[in-house]
Amino acid sequence: MPWEPVQKVLEDKNVEIYSEGEYPQSFYNGEMLVLFEWADYYVKSPYKIEVPGLEIEKLADGYRFRFSNYVGLSEMRIGEERVIPLLILSKKIGRIAGILGSEKYIPADKIEGLVTAFESLTLILTNGLLKISSGIPFSLESPTAFVVKESDEPINELFAYHYLRSNGERIIEAFETVLNRMKKKLVLEEEWLRPDEIDEVTPETLLSIVQHPEYLAPAGEGVLIAEHLHGYAPTEVLAFRKYESVDTSENRFAKYFLNLLIEWSERVIEAFRGNLTGELGLIEELLKELEFIESDGLWEDVGEMTLFPYTSQTLLKGDGYRDLLELYREFTSYAPFFEELQRAIDNKDIAKLYEYWAFFRLVDELGSILGRKRLKIHVFPSGELSESGDVYAEFDNGWRLYYNKRLTPKRWSYSVTLRPDFSLFRGDPSKKSTKLIGVFDAKFKVEVVDERKEIEDFDEEAEMAEKTGKYETWAKLEDIYKMHTYRDALGCRFAVVVYPGKKSMFFDVNGNKVDDFTIAHILAGNLDGVGYLRLIPEVGG
Repeated sequence: MPWEPVQKVLEDKNVEIYSEGEYPQSFYNGEMLVLFEWADYYVKSPYKIEVPGLEIEKLADGYRFRFSNYVGLSEMRIGEERVIPLLILSKKIGRIAGILGSEKYIPADKIEGLVTAFESLTLILTNGLLKISSGIPFSLESPTAFVVKESDEPINELFAYHYLRSNGERIIEAFETVLNRMKKKLVLEEEWLRPDEIDEVTPETLLSIVQHPEYLAPAGEGVLIAEHLHGYAPTEVLAFRKYESVDTSENRFAKYFLNLLIEWSERVIEAFRGNLTGELGLIEELLKELEFIESDGLWEDVGEMTLFPYTSQTLLKGDGYRDLLELYREFTSYAPFFEELQRAIDNKDIAKLYEYWAFFRLVDELGSILGRKRLKIHVFPSGELSESGDVYAEFDNGWRLYYNKRLTPKRWSYSVTLRPDFSLFRGDPSKKSTKLIGVFDAKFKVEVVDERKEIEDFDEEAEMAEKTGKYETWAKLEDIYKMHTYRDALGCRFAVVVYPGKKSMFFDVNGNKVDDFTIAHILAGNLDGVGYLRLIPEVGG
C-alpha cells in the first residue's frame, strides 16, 4: 500500500488523527504512521492514547502531542491492544537530501523519498560510528564492588565487540592459568564394592554386611569371614571411596563464563560481518582459542553453574580465577554509554546517533593531532554518569576528551551546572591544576537560511545566499548563542557547535572570522572564541 495522507488511522471510525495549524500532515501505508517533529497532532479517540516517553495532553474528546527534537522510531498505543509503529521525520532531512524546499505541507509523492532519505542517513550514521569506533582501543574498566548493577549478559553486540577486542589476551591467559592450576576437591563417596576393592574397613562396612543379606553367598574353604557368617561371605560391601574432583563451584563458573564468551564471540561475528569485516579478525582468532580451550577433556567432568560463588576465596584470590571474576564483572556490568548507543541504533534516533558519531570522529581527529599511540577510550561501569565522568578519551599528551561530563559550579562553572556534549581538558580534571580548554556540542540541527531576520548582521555570505537564492545549511543561531553562554560560564578558550552543515566558521574574540577552520586551527592557532564546525558522515564512515 502506498503512503497516503490520512485522517482515519484505523478502520475504527472512532479514531482519527489530524495535524493542527500550518504543520505537515501525517502519512500512513497501512503498517506505519509517519509524523513530523515540531508538529502538533490531535488524535480523536474514545480510547486512551499513549506514546512512550512523550507527554500527552488529554482533551475533551481526544489527545494532543508533539515530538520535539526527535527524529526516529516510536509507537502509538491505542487502548489496551492496538499499537501503531511511528516514524518521526523532519523536513530538514528532505532539505539535506534536496527533496524539499521551504514548503510547509509535504506532497504525498515526496513522502517515499523522505523515508528513503531517513533510512539512508540512519545507515550512514550507524555504519560510520561502527567503523570509526572499531579502530579506537577501548578500556572497559572493572567495577570496584559488587554494588554495580550486573546482568547475566552484556548489553549488546557493540559492547561485546569492544570488550573482546580489548581483553583477548587477558581472557586467554586467565583460562590457561586455570587449566594448568585447576582447583580440585576431595570427594568421599559411599559405594557398593567387592571386598577386594576396599582399602579400609569401617563400622559402616561391617553394618552393611549384616543389614544386607541379599549380598551374601556361599563361600569356599579358607574364607575367614565365612566362619562367622555360617559359611557365607559378602559379594559386595558398603565402603567409602576417596578421589579428587574438578567439579567445584569455581570451575563451574569458569565453564559458564567460557561458554558465554564463545556465544558472544559468535554473535559479534554474525552481527558485524557486513560492517566490520576487516576488523573481525581479532574476534575470530579469539573464538578459535576459546573453542580450543573448551575442547579440553577436563571440562567434561565439570557440571553446570546453578549458583554464583560470590564468596568463594578461590574465586576472589586464586591464580587465574580472580582474573576471570574481574573479566566477568567487566563483561556484565552496566555501562550506560553502550546501552544508550544501542537504544539509539534500535530506535534510529538520528540526533543521538549523530552525537555518538561526532564523539568518535572528534576522538579520531584529536588523536591525529595530540597523539594516538596510547590513545584509549575509557568506559567506567555506573548506574549514572558520575561527576568525574564515566567516558573519556585520553591522548598521548595527557589531554582528555570527555563525553557528557557534568561541569559543576565553583569547580568549573561560575553559575549553574552545565553539561556540554564533549569537554576537552589539559590533563585529569580531578586535579586542581587541570584546565578546561574548550567544549563541543553536537547538534543535528540544520537551518535553511530563507528569512532576512535570521541572517541579518550574521554573515556577508549568508546575505549573499539570500540574494542569490543559493541557500546552504547553517548551524542554528540559537546554538551559536549557547556557545557564548558555555564559553562565558566555563571560562574556557573555545565553544564550538558540531553540525552536519556545509560550512565551518570561527568567530575570534578579536573580531576576526576564520572560514573553513578545523580542529587543528583551534589548537595550533590558539583561536579564542566561538564557532560552528562542519562534520558530515559520509558513506563508508
